[in-house]
Amino acid sequence: MKEIDFTEQILKYKENGLLADDKAGYPPNCKPGHELSKDKKKCVPIKEFTDEAKTKKEWDKIDKKELKRDTKKEKGEHEKDAVKDDESKIKKLKKGKPSEKKSVEIHDLKKDEKYDKERKAGWKKKAKGAKMSSKQKNDLPDSDFAYIQPGGKKDASGKTVPRSLRHLPIPDAAHVRNALARLDQTDISPEAKKAALRKIKTAAKKFGIKVSASTNAIDYSELY
Repeated sequence: MKEIDFTEQILKYKENGLLADDKAGYPPNCKPGHELSKDKKKCVPIKEFTDEAKTKKEWDKIDKKELKRDTKKEKGEHEKDAVKDDESKIKKLKKGKPSEKKSVEIHDLKKDEKYDKERKAGWKKKAKGAKMSSKQKNDLPDSDFAYIQPGGKKDASGKTVPRSLRHLPIPDAAHVRNALARLDQTDISPEAKKAALRKIKTAAKKFGIKVSASTNAIDYSELY
C-alpha cells in the first residue's frame, strides 16, 4: 500500500491561514472570543476582544456595557480595579532606564488614571444620593413608590399602612436609578414588575434619565 505524504498540503493550508488553531477552535465550533471568518473556513478573533483593535473609545464602550450588567457593589469594584490597574502600569514604567516612549506612556496613563478616579467619584456621588432614612421613606406619599402591594389600608394622611407594603421609592433621580437596578431582584410577581417598570420609566422621563427600550437598562454614560 502506497503511503501518501500530506506535509506539503498542510503547509500550504497553514500558509494561507486556512487551518484553525487550538486557541481559536475549529469551524463551526469556535472558542469564546472567536467567530467564523467571512468565508466560513476558519475561526478568527472577534474584533471587540482584540486588544490592538480597541481604541480608548471602544474600551469605554465595553466598560459601560459591563457597568450596566453590574450590581452596585460590582460597579464600585470595577472602578477601583481600573484605578489600581493604571497605578500598577505607571509604577512598572517608572522602573529601569527612562525614555521618551516611557514618558509619553506615563503621561497618557496619568490622564487615564485621573479619568477613572473622576468616574469612581461620580458613581459614588450618584449612589450616595439614593440613601434615605426610614422616617424620610415613611413620610413619602404612595405616588413616590413604583409598586404597592395589595392588602393594606390608608392612614389619615392617605398613605398605605403597613409601610412595608410600599416598594421601590422613586422620589428623585438617584432613587429612580436605584429602583430600575433593583427591580429584577424585588420579590413581587411578574405582572407587578411590569406595572412597576411602567411607573419607573415615567419617573425616569421626568428626571431626564435615559432608559434603553430594549434592555430596560440605564444609559450610564450620563454619569461620566
